[in-house]
Amino acid sequence: TQNRSRKVMNNLVAANLSHHPGRTLVSVIGVAIGVILVVLTVGLVRGMLRDRGTRDTNTGVEILLSDRTQYGLSLTSLPILLPVEMADKVRQVPGVAAATAVGQHLEMKGESGLGIRQVDGVNFEDYVKATKVRIVEGEALPASGDVAIVDIKYAATHKVQPGVSTINIFDATFKIVGVYAPETGARIMIPLATMQEQNGASGKCSMLLVKCDSGTDQDQVAARISQRFPELRVIFTRDLPTLFAEGYGSLNIFLNIVTGLAVAISLLIISLTMFTSVTERTRQIGILKALGASKPFIAGVFIKESLTISGAGVVMGLVIALLVRMALVSIAGMKLEIELDYAAFAALGGMVSGLLGALYPALRAAGLDPVDALGYE
Repeated sequence: TQNRSRKVMNNLVAANLSHHPGRTLVSVIGVAIGVILVVLTVGLVRGMLRDRGTRDTNTGVEILLSDRTQYGLSLTSLPILLPVEMADKVRQVPGVAAATAVGQHLEMKGESGLGIRQVDGVNFEDYVKATKVRIVEGEALPASGDVAIVDIKYAATHKVQPGVSTINIFDATFKIVGVYAPETGARIMIPLATMQEQNGASGKCSMLLVKCDSGTDQDQVAARISQRFPELRVIFTRDLPTLFAEGYGSLNIFLNIVTGLAVAISLLIISLTMFTSVTERTRQIGILKALGASKPFIAGVFIKESLTISGAGVVMGLVIALLVRMALVSIAGMKLEIELDYAAFAALGGMVSGLLGALYPALRAAGLDPVDALGYE
């Protein structure tokens, strides 16, 4: 009897879903969009952060310094407020081999047209003394002018020809004069003097990169800097991958909001679909009740129908997200990682929204009076 009841329920669910294929498909797509939104948004943000953290560890410096009052989008995206003369003072600290000033500029335009692009302003002569960066093609970055150098990955993906290719920065055309390696920090560098002029920040920078003497204890050097310059915030580059991987409070709040919105969208779509379905099938519900169908059976039909739609939407969303991720990584060269915890949460959220969305319509259907339901037009 139980198997027969389950078979009847499955047949009803299949018939109901196939009766309105367009509405069923739209509902599945609605749930899928929520899953795609979570997986791709989180993957893009976390992928960019991890990529930046990895590149920042390749500079060859051990310590990053910034003003304690400065806060930007990330640990290494800061306003140009720190006096460049601080570099000279930091160089005098025992154990410091080199210190160089870096300015940073953010543009709401990624290299593929999406995301955020960061440009570093450097005094290249000082920069190479502190870091492992070297010119591998073309010329070194001069002290000033509308010129730029790019890293080897940017050069490869954009087919850069030093001395010929150009790039748009600050709504102006910059000539690319050289290519550098390894991949460190921002993928584009311009003269610090040019960045200061564009930002109206003469004599200022965003942060200082510090190279310690070989064999010197980094923690001791950092302690000396903190003691002598308490206004500076000290960050070890060795900690950057962990810091970037964990993200930041504001970004995590944003990702949680996106996740909540995705679940809410799925919940509303399922609720609307099921409520409409109950209204359209009022006479059918009356017939089922007249034939002896119980309230749990009727409610179960609608809940199972909703979970079927949600399950299909979750699968579709995950598959599409994976395909889009593969396309963006291989074609656009974007850093997009699938976060398993958020993907699992998105899938669970889609199923829970399907259950909650169907709960009221299912209870309403189960509570209908059979006589009124049979007389419904």
